[in-house]
Amino acid sequence: MISYKDLGLLILFLIISGVGVYTFITLNNLNGILKRVRELMDKNSSNIDKTLDRLPSIASNVDDATAKIKDEVENAGDAVGLISETVTDTVLSVSDGTQEVIEYIRIIAQIIKIIINTFFKKSK
Repeated sequence: MISYKDLGLLILFLIISGVGVYTFITLNNLNGILKRVRELMDKNSSNIDKTLDRLPSIASNVDDATAKIKDEVENAGDAVGLISETVTDTVLSVSDGTQEVIEYIRIIAQIIKIIINTFFKKSK
C-alpha cells in the first residue's frame, strides 16, 4: 500500500521533472536564438559600426528637422488665426449687409402694400 507521503513525493518528483524538461527545452531554444543573433552581428558588424558612427549626425539632423517643423507649425497656427479673424470679419460684414438688404426689402414691401391698398380702395 502507498502512503500519502509517497504519493506526494511522486507527484512532486513528476512536477519537478516536467519543469526541468520544460526549462531544458526553453534554454535550448534560447541558445539557438542567441546563435542566430551572434551570426547576424558578425555578418553586419561593419554596417552596425557605420551606423553607430553616423548616429550623432542623424540625431543632429532630427533635432534640426524638429526645430523647423516646430517653426512651421507655429507659422501655420498664426496663419490659421489670421484666416479665422478674416473669415469672422467677412461673416460680420455679410451679416450687416444682409440686414441692410432685409431692411430695404421690408421698405419696398411696405411701399408695394401701400400702392396695392391705394389702388384697391379706389376700385371699390
